[in-house]
Amino acid sequence: MKCRCCGSEKLDLVLDLGDQPWGNNFISIESEEKAKDYPLKLFFCCICKMLQLDYAIPKEEMFVKHTYLSGTTSSLRKHFLEVTNYALTQINLEKNNYILDIGGNDGTFLEHFKEMGQSVLNVDSGLLQAEKCKEKGIPCLNNFFNQELADEILSDYGYASVIHGSGIFFHLEELHSVFSCVRKLLDPKDGLLIAEFIYLPDMIENVAYDQIYHEHLLYYSLSTFQNLLDLYELEIVDAIRKPIHGGSCIAFVRHKGKFAKSKQLNELLKYEEEKRFNSIDIYLDFAKKVKHNREILKNILSDIRSQGKTIIALGAPVKGSTLINYCNLTTNEIDCGVEINPHKCGTYYPGTSIPVFHQDDVAPPDYFLLLSWNFKAEILSKIKPILDNGTKIIVPIPYPQVL
Repeated sequence: MKCRCCGSEKLDLVLDLGDQPWGNNFISIESEEKAKDYPLKLFFCCICKMLQLDYAIPKEEMFVKHTYLSGTTSSLRKHFLEVTNYALTQINLEKNNYILDIGGNDGTFLEHFKEMGQSVLNVDSGLLQAEKCKEKGIPCLNNFFNQELADEILSDYGYASVIHGSGIFFHLEELHSVFSCVRKLLDPKDGLLIAEFIYLPDMIENVAYDQIYHEHLLYYSLSTFQNLLDLYELEIVDAIRKPIHGGSCIAFVRHKGKFAKSKQLNELLKYEEEKRFNSIDIYLDFAKKVKHNREILKNILSDIRSQGKTIIALGAPVKGSTLINYCNLTTNEIDCGVEINPHKCGTYYPGTSIPVFHQDDVAPPDYFLLLSWNFKAEILSKIKPILDNGTKIIVPIPYPQVL
């Protein structure tokens, strides 16, 4: 394989999570279809220090009929509003400016800008997501972002004052083509690119191996993200850390040489250097902790089951598929899963025979295994009456424990 960023062939294997299905392939219980397995291996580039997967499932398979919706959780809606308000301190928008969201899902990020009277445009390949945008009155180009579409957008809309991408810039098969198009569309005078991504240092420190799945082809620190941006005369000028998704970074990017770098960006870069996030050693240590955490979780589940207690998986996020498959969990450990997203109910967790039902249709268990641990506070507040009645919570990340 070659590095997705610099093209080097000097890559070392860090962690092998085994052959796994695409984590969002929730197949109907009534279907006879079987999920395919693909390698899920994490590699470190010895040249540009980028952490990445070697195998890419075709984007057409992952991002056309998937069921994830941004607006499902109030935590994410609140987060997007905070990012919007912060961005408004970085750029002066005029009435004729427009905001482009690449991979903007159901348009949740753009809602506040629309309410402000700004022109907005979403690009998303998901059929369900494009339909949700239509219901909100948010224009959405239901397509993959590529050179042809970028030229069309430039012709029809002109330069974008703000380009936003949340959880998209590390999903990309055509990584270099997309960043070339971003540079082309971003206003050359004072355009602002807002790139949100799972922050690699947080993932490592949280031992959050469940954030590794086929949709996430790259795992950025600020320094490695800048290595990529250097190829396109773009640079990070500011960055903030946020707790969303278990630890995210929002990088504010401009055309190179036009804006000074913030103090907090320099502090984050210094932190990455001091913690040696450009060294493979920290990732090899991470791999050891992952294996240890798997054994602890399996022991907890085994002990509970030996007492005749019921365990239900709470939530059906894609990260949960990684955890369930890596830990080889079956109906021997988990009775079923429950969800509130109707598009995932009546399905199986990918690669398993563990069914997923609507949360309202299943009696509370003795224990919930919280797969959506990154939204722990919001979820626990919603099910407080169940917890008050004695149901306990198993949290698998960052360290498996029973609350």
